[in-house]
Amino acid sequence: MLRRPLIIALIAVLLSIVLGALMFFFLVSPKNKEKDKVLTDIQTTDTQISAEKTKNKSLLDIKNKSAEYEARLAAAQAMIPAQPELPSLIRMLQAAADPGTGADVPWLSFTPTDVGSGSAASGGVASAGSSQYTFGLSVAGFYDDITDFVYRIERFQRAVIVDSIQITPTSSILTAAYDPNLGLCQAQISARTFTFAAPPTAGGKPPPSSSPVPSSAPTSSPSSSP
Repeated sequence: MLRRPLIIALIAVLLSIVLGALMFFFLVSPKNKEKDKVLTDIQTTDTQISAEKTKNKSLLDIKNKSAEYEARLAAAQAMIPAQPELPSLIRMLQAAADPGTGADVPWLSFTPTDVGSGSAASGGVASAGSSQYTFGLSVAGFYDDITDFVYRIERFQRAVIVDSIQITPTSSILTAAYDPNLGLCQAQISARTFTFAAPPTAGGKPPPSSSPVPSSAPTSSPSSSP
């Protein structure tokens, strides 16, 4: 009589174990797999969100610094323009020589050359792929005014290299004669500037050039002192 209840109890235990195993494999295990997949998806999403935040931060930094970048680009373009920009160079030289706001030296002549090849090796300013053209400039005045004029040229926003200066005494400016004791000088300046425009090919058109542009000589003795 005691064996039968014991057997029934053992069968019940075995059935419980089997049912528990079946419930684990068919109910708990899929849920665990689903949970693991959800956790993996969450981690992937978090990684993507972090990457997007970093990207957005970089874009915001670029946006906030856009004015600075534009200013740097404008300064670089002003230093070495895309085209020869000879008229703007003439205006800068005129401003440097202006009697009121510049060095107060009259022009005697100005002669640019055609655009030719130029590189960093030709002065350490232009990069590879750039071109250059030289120009000769003749001015007259007191020695201090001429050196002031050259000083202004070397500090142009545009890249200009003064290669040579020849200064000689003179007693006349254009058609006006002056006392030799005034200490007037005449300067022959050779310089060059740069552009990203390609040099003209054989038979091509050269860049715009200018004939000598004399300025009027003073009608009285220069006001500056030697």
